[in-house]
Amino acid sequence: MNNYSVKIRILSLALVLLTVPFVAEAQLASLKVTVAGLNPAEGTVEVSLFNSEETYMQTPLVQQSLAVDGKEELTFEFAGLLEGDYAVVVVHDENDNGVLDTGFLGFGGESYAFSNNATSFLGRPSFESAHIVVGRDDVKTVIDLD
Repeated sequence: MNNYSVKIRILSLALVLLTVPFVAEAQLASLKVTVAGLNPAEGTVEVSLFNSEETYMQTPLVQQSLAVDGKEELTFEFAGLLEGDYAVVVVHDENDNGVLDTGFLGFGGESYAFSNNATSFLGRPSFESAHIVVGRDDVKTVIDLD
């Protein structure tokens, strides 16, 4: 092995060792959302995850849906999340028609809820009241539709 090869190997090793702390810094976490209070226990539940106030209720980062199939609660997992603030919106499409059916003035229709079980008198809760902080560790939350 000549001097040039040794220098290249040492330089390569040094670069690898220097990047290890940065890779560790970018540790990804998951958010587990349990949706409780599914009554009636039929239809589909759609969970939307938002990662900023600007996209909140407009453009979800990701959406997942599951059939209720007689269950009273469902758990959704969003893996590979960077540290930050997220808000979750849950819609229980009880009749599986793909639409959030609302009653008179928005009351008495299908169920929906927000992370932190945030509520608002009129309109939707703010991103600030619904946000969940995701750090380096996995996060679990329960959203109740009752």
